[in-house]
Amino acid sequence: MPPRQVLRWNAYFKESVTESAAENHRVRKCVIYMYLEDESIYVGEPRQPNSGIPQGSFLKRHRIPRDDSGASFGVGDVNVGSIVTFYGRAFRVVSCDAFTREYLRSVGHEQAEDEPMPDEPIEAYRATLRKDVVMNPYPPAPRDDALAAYVEAAAGAPSNALAADKLKKYLANDRKVLRFFCLWDDRSALYGDRRPFVLHYYLADDSVEVLEVAEPNSGRDPFPVFLRRQPLPNKKLEVDALGPTKTYTYYTHKDLRVGATVDVYNRRFLIHDADAFTKRWYVENEGYDLEKDFPAVDVEEAQLPIPQNAVPPYNGFGGMADSLQNCVALIPKPVRPDFDKQMNYTKTILRFRAKMQDDDDHVYSEVDKARDFIISVYLANDTVSVFEPPDRNANVAGGKFLERQECLKPGSAEKYEATDCYAGAVLTLFSRKFLLTEADGYTYGFMEQHPSSFPRSDFAQVIARLRALIAGREEEAKRAFIDVDVDGSGRVNLDELERALAAVDAPVVAQEVVTVVRRLDERGDGRIRIEAFFEALGIAF
Repeated sequence: MPPRQVLRWNAYFKESVTESAAENHRVRKCVIYMYLEDESIYVGEPRQPNSGIPQGSFLKRHRIPRDDSGASFGVGDVNVGSIVTFYGRAFRVVSCDAFTREYLRSVGHEQAEDEPMPDEPIEAYRATLRKDVVMNPYPPAPRDDALAAYVEAAAGAPSNALAADKLKKYLANDRKVLRFFCLWDDRSALYGDRRPFVLHYYLADDSVEVLEVAEPNSGRDPFPVFLRRQPLPNKKLEVDALGPTKTYTYYTHKDLRVGATVDVYNRRFLIHDADAFTKRWYVENEGYDLEKDFPAVDVEEAQLPIPQNAVPPYNGFGGMADSLQNCVALIPKPVRPDFDKQMNYTKTILRFRAKMQDDDDHVYSEVDKARDFIISVYLANDTVSVFEPPDRNANVAGGKFLERQECLKPGSAEKYEATDCYAGAVLTLFSRKFLLTEADGYTYGFMEQHPSSFPRSDFAQVIARLRALIAGREEEAKRAFIDVDVDGSGRVNLDELERALAAVDAPVVAQEVVTVVRRLDERGDGRIRIEAFFEALGIAF
């Protein structure tokens, strides 16, 4: 036989009842299962509520013997309308399911029509009772009000029996915990701090638990339980006037609100938030308003700026970076050079011709103003050196004027770099001003190759600036260029170009004039065509 195929019949047997006025016998309803794989039989009795009879498994599954010959019950031995006897107990078979009926028909065992279950005498007895009385199969729940407590006390019930039903409260609220987020500000005490906590309120027994939130790098040992679970006494005490007995009041769920403070053994905890379950429980059980009774409490404080050590002013000894190492470390370390600049610009030196200029502290003679200086800027480490060429006619011996070193800008800790140097710039080197008049060809070429670092050597940027300065005064610019072209050649040099631009109030520095001439010089003689200059500006000449 194929497995997992079972025949099922509904049956009953009668059991006599001798000590009841409501019934003289009882109908026991059972279900007979026959497993086709081995023709074993199982008899079960469905459970009825409040029956008072042990029900469930009536006969465990096994092969039931049919007679003394050793034969067992088979497929054709159980039929609707017949009586089968298992171990002396007679079962009346009244019906079967559709699968059982169809299967037995296929094997040649027709089944009779289904019969109804007989009525139980207890049902007829209940029908004779009052029609307006609703029969409840379960016993009534005990009353829990003031009248019941008075009757119980008058009957002599002990005081502990008259207390509130804690078991009922425990079963109704078990595993329901309200969670509040708190803050304890103890900075008024020595070594006090502002610390976060979590307060748990257990609805099952009204106990309170306070847990500490471990913050990283707080410097405190992790003690997660700040207050173990227990009833939390309130500050309010009720003193009995008849004796020294004191009755403590404890915190309940009605005392815990967002924005309120809770006294945990003389420690004031501010409740600033609650979790979603807590808010939903208060709304459903206490009728709280989600926006009104749970306000947003901002407990975040503005972060104080980290105090920085003040760097003392530079004293002039050694380099600026070397002196700074004495302020940031107990044992100074050598300054780490910029290896990228050293590898890429080891032999890159920008050289400029310079003249001395008067200032508030120095007024130079005509001899000093006529002196020439060569200022070299080393890109490998942004150092500067000044050299004076010898001039026998002026009785100048020449030589090294300033040792190669870092030079700081006046009134600042920032040092001069290559981007600060260009033709027309003024450098203050140790209280002496130098005007950079021109540079060598290599320097001009290097600047033009790096226009992002040297914008005055960027031809497109210089032309765009000149176009904006001359806009609206094109005819005036043309006349200015014609005036400076005294020989009528249609070409101008550096000085003439600078004078023409100054005539139309277009201020430019010497580096920008050199950039324009170097780009538009077609013959290499230091002169450019006026027409080519205006074509670069986009102006018809």
